[in-house]
Amino acid sequence: MRTLVRMQEALTQKAEAVERHREDFFANPEDIETIHHFRTNTRSLRSYVAFVKPWQKAKQNGETQAILKEIVRHTSRLRELDVFEKQARSDPDSSPEFLEFCGQEASQERAKVLKILLSKRTMRAFERAMELAKSVEWKKRYAKHGLPQSMVRARFDDMVESVGFDLATLRLCDAERTHDVRKRAKRVRYVAEGLGDLLGEDAVGIAKGMEAHQDDLGDVCDARVNIGLVGELLRRDLPEAVAVDLNLTRARNEVFLYETLRKRVAQD
Repeated sequence: MRTLVRMQEALTQKAEAVERHREDFFANPEDIETIHHFRTNTRSLRSYVAFVKPWQKAKQNGETQAILKEIVRHTSRLRELDVFEKQARSDPDSSPEFLEFCGQEASQERAKVLKILLSKRTMRAFERAMELAKSVEWKKRYAKHGLPQSMVRARFDDMVESVGFDLATLRLCDAERTHDVRKRAKRVRYVAEGLGDLLGEDAVGIAKGMEAHQDDLGDVCDARVNIGLVGELLRRDLPEAVAVDLNLTRARNEVFLYETLRKRVAQD
C-alpha cells in the first residue's frame, strides 16, 4: 500500500500548495508572480491527476481533471498579457504610452480573472477539485492488493519515451504540435519532481532535462503568442505611438522565430 499512500500524499501536498497560491493571488493580484505560481501549481496538480488515471476510479479522475483544466483556462490570457508586458518593459526603447497600454490591458484582464475565480460557481468547483485530489478513490483491485512500484515506474518510462521521441522528431514550424509537445514535457517534469522518490534516483535528471526542453520550446511558443496578440490589438483604433511599438514588437518576435526555425533546420 506504500505506493498508493505516497501518491496520495503528493496529491494532497500539491492541492494544499494550489490553495495557498490562490490565496496569495487574491491578496496581491498585481504581483504577476502570484498568478504564475497559482497556474504552475494547478497545472502540476493536473499532471499528477493525469498520471494516476490508470489506478484511480475513472469518474473521479475525469471530474478532477475537467475542473482543473477549466480553472487554468480562465487564467491563460492574463498570463499571456503578463508575458507580453514583461517583454515590453525589458525593451529600453518602449515608449511610455506603450508601457501604459500594456499595463492597462493586463490590469483589465486581471480584474476579469479575479471576478471569475471569486464567483460562487468557480469557488464551489475549486473546492470540489481540492476535495477530490485530497481523497482519491483507487480502483478496487489496487485498493485491496496495492500497487507495485514497478508499475508506477513503467508508466513514467512510457511518458518519457513518448515525449523523447516527439522532441527528437519535432518540427518547430508546426505550431500546434510544438505547443502540445511542450505541455507534455511539462507533465513529465512535474511528475518527476513530485514523485521522484517513487520513480528512482534518475528522476531528478529527467526533470531537469525536461525543464530545459520546456524553456526552449516556451520561447518559441511565447513568440507566436506575442505575434498573435499584436495582430489582435492592432485591429483597434490606437494612438500612433502604441501602434508603432506594437508593430516593432511583432517584428522582433518574427525575427526571433525566423532565426530559431532556421537554426533548427540547419541542425537537422
